Amino acid sequence: MTYRRYQRAAMAGALLLAAATVGALAHHQYVTAGGFAIAAVVLAEAAVREHRQHRSARLECEEARRRAFAGRPAPLAPCCLLARTSHGQAHDHTCTEHSLAAFLAQVETEHREGA
Repeated sequence: MTYRRYQRAAMAGALLLAAATVGALAHHQYVTAGGFAIAAVVLAEAAVREHRQHRSARLECEEARRRAFAGRPAPLAPCCLLARTSHGQAHDHTCTEHSLAAFLAQVETEHREGA
């Protein structure tokens, strides 16, 4: 998203203008320092606004994802990094719930058959 890019640009501008304000004050140019300070405050406020918009957009995306999956994420394909060698069976803690449930059911049936 462009929110982060605008936020970083505005914050960089605010920092540069703050440094220019200090430099102007060091050279006793008070009117110029006042102008730089006002511009720095405006850019800092813009950076805060962009940060809020980025956070809002991120929360909206997360809420839409939750609504789309109704609280349950879709199974990953492949379920884990080892799935290719295990013919798609889940066997790792990073596997999704659906695949892990199928794997546990398979282990239980193999255990019952062996006993």
